[in-house]
Amino acid sequence: MLDKSIPYKNIIMRLPCARLQSLDTPVLPDGFSFRFFQAGDEIHWARIEASVLEFPDEQAAVSYFTRDYLPSIDDLRNRCVFVVNQDQWPVATAMAWYATSRLGYQATLHWVSVTPACQGLGLGKAVVQKALSIFAATEPDEDIWLHTQTWSHIAVRLYHQLGFNLLKRDQTAVETNSSDGVKVSPNDYDEAIEVLKTVLEPELLADLIRTAE
Repeated sequence: MLDKSIPYKNIIMRLPCARLQSLDTPVLPDGFSFRFFQAGDEIHWARIEASVLEFPDEQAAVSYFTRDYLPSIDDLRNRCVFVVNQDQWPVATAMAWYATSRLGYQATLHWVSVTPACQGLGLGKAVVQKALSIFAATEPDEDIWLHTQTWSHIAVRLYHQLGFNLLKRDQTAVETNSSDGVKVSPNDYDEAIEVLKTVLEPELLADLIRTAE
């Protein structure tokens, strides 16, 4: 769930490709399993993303997904992963995606989310590790980029634990099918650090700053 009680600032992080091959195998609790995108899963993706407040409602999420991701159906079947419960109902998701822009080619972790009812079970860590394993198999020589925000400070903890470092100046891009085309996300490192000071324990904040690139 996004923490919208604090100011929104953009955060850019990167995982060096050298760390991909040393990542732990993802482990799910009993009753949960992974599966890749199937026809119609845009409804489940939208439900999950709207549940954590990434979109105002499910219809807005479906429209976004249909415009920017559904045209790449073959990539979705290999790069969009879900965690499903014992009823095969998707409850978490992540994408091992990519973008080509003026910044060059970037392998990019996108849209990591877990429905509120299933948070705290380790599904977020597992689905990120699963997405990273896709990169390790398909793009082992690429660093992995991600755009997040101060509202996702809980996720920032997880990303750093898995080897991602904050970037002070670098940016990431997202390819869209809108009239705007490729969107380059700004990097608010200095302002984000000031916001993170209010929600992160000093030891973690100090480590994020120490390892920032």
